[in-house]
Amino acid sequence: MQNRNPNSTFGIDINEYTQNVNFQTLASTVDFLYLRSSGSGSGRFRVDKKFLEFAKSARNYGIPVGAYHFAVPSYDLNTADSQCNDFINILQEGFGKNNYGDLFPVVDVETPIDNKISTKALIDWVERFRKCFEKKTRRKLMIYTGAFFIELYNDFKLPNGTQPLKSMPLWIALYSNIPVNPPYPPDLGGWTRWRIWQYSEGETVRGVGNPVDANWGPDSVDLLMQPRQVKNLKAVKSNGMLKITWSKNTDTDLLGYNLFVNGYWIGTVDKDDTSFDIRLSELPVKTNVPITVSIEAFDYDGETSQVRSKVVV
Repeated sequence: MQNRNPNSTFGIDINEYTQNVNFQTLASTVDFLYLRSSGSGSGRFRVDKKFLEFAKSARNYGIPVGAYHFAVPSYDLNTADSQCNDFINILQEGFGKNNYGDLFPVVDVETPIDNKISTKALIDWVERFRKCFEKKTRRKLMIYTGAFFIELYNDFKLPNGTQPLKSMPLWIALYSNIPVNPPYPPDLGGWTRWRIWQYSEGETVRGVGNPVDANWGPDSVDLLMQPRQVKNLKAVKSNGMLKITWSKNTDTDLLGYNLFVNGYWIGTVDKDDTSFDIRLSELPVKTNVPITVSIEAFDYDGETSQVRSKVVV
């Protein structure tokens, strides 16, 4: 995988054990912030005692923030569903209805380490959790795991040689201060690039009172976030046509836009497009009454704008 570079963003992840958190200071110290929302290490779903408070404070100071769930995979795939559903609920409690954070939501997979389950069982469980989450939220799920853990579970490789988890954005832990570790993460699990690299578990950072986990992120925080809401959407009926215009999004990883009329998809266009024309006769709705035109941006990860911009014609 890649090393960090001078443009790499910087972030930390914190939980209820983090002391003396000053969010005003953090706002000028970090580019992004992850919170532990919950975990199932105790055998039941448990909410981090500081999550709701930290989520509100991070938003108040404009810090791009996301959250992770410490998962406990097992042979019982029903536990993937239950942990997923509880994670979805606590994210909305922290960030708002149908809001799952500014950054990728994350499933933290670093247990069991005592060979209690097979590699196939582990991968099946994570895949079940991911499909449950992405279907219910329309958000892309990131995986957090350690380099050692990937190696422990056969390079996350199924018996048929495939590595299905590699399609998830990767947040990998590999601590650079451990002499036996390579200087940066090697290719593992089918991944050749990380999205976030947790390089330290004991970094001193302004804005927190004790050493914390520290991470290098992508060159732009856009690569961790949903596309922005599309601005300046306009639509008019003219000469039997519906003419739609908007302002181009500034997202670094923008791929295109989806357009809708009364919730029905009518077209997808390229990232450089700022207009779309369609014959009124081709619309999937009646056109002799007011219609609602909406638009969302999408990026290379398949993430879409959290809110579709709308205008009534």
